[in-house]
Amino acid sequence: MPETLAVHLNRGRLHAIEAPDSFETADSFVVEIENHGEAAHVHLRLDDGLAEIASLPTGNHYIRTGVVERVPISVHDPGPLTGTLTVATAYGSETHEITIAVEPTAGKQTVEIDESLIEGSGGSTTARSSGAASTTASSAPRSPPSGSRSTTARSGVGRSSGLETPGLLAGTALVILIGIGLLFLDGLAMFVGTIAVLGGLVVAGYLLLY
Repeated sequence: MPETLAVHLNRGRLHAIEAPDSFETADSFVVEIENHGEAAHVHLRLDDGLAEIASLPTGNHYIRTGVVERVPISVHDPGPLTGTLTVATAYGSETHEITIAVEPTAGKQTVEIDESLIEGSGGSTTARSSGAASTTASSAPRSPPSGSRSTTARSGVGRSSGLETPGLLAGTALVILIGIGLLFLDGLAMFVGTIAVLGGLVVAGYLLLY
């Protein structure tokens, strides 16, 4: 939307012209003339310098009481250039000159950023990242120590061996008894009985020790 240059006519007294002494723009703008009193003829004129880069559709305007007239002024060159817009009424007996400055940067503000704020923001981001990593590490499930698993495994083996030991001892005792019986026989039977007794004693001793 183009910028607006406000002009008040007949507000304080008859034929009075109220407008700013200067106006800056970077592009085309609108002269908004508001008539607060009797109907009047208003003439707008651009000086030679301003007319080189700007133009208006017509210079003469008849403005009735209470009417707001909007007159567009087209700027064809961004400048920079300074000229004069003259507002006249009462057949030229009342005039007001406005200095028009056409500047490419008019109305644009340069925002400066404090570098310390950028550095502080970067530090905060790093701290938040480190905190998030620590939180993730602490929330991860902890696996039990390998020693505990080994102990559990050994306990399981021990329990299994404990359950099987009575049966093995009973079997070994039976073999020993059979071997003793064979000792009373002659020949090969006596030899087998001797081997059975010795083997049974070895197995029984191993089971009792371990």
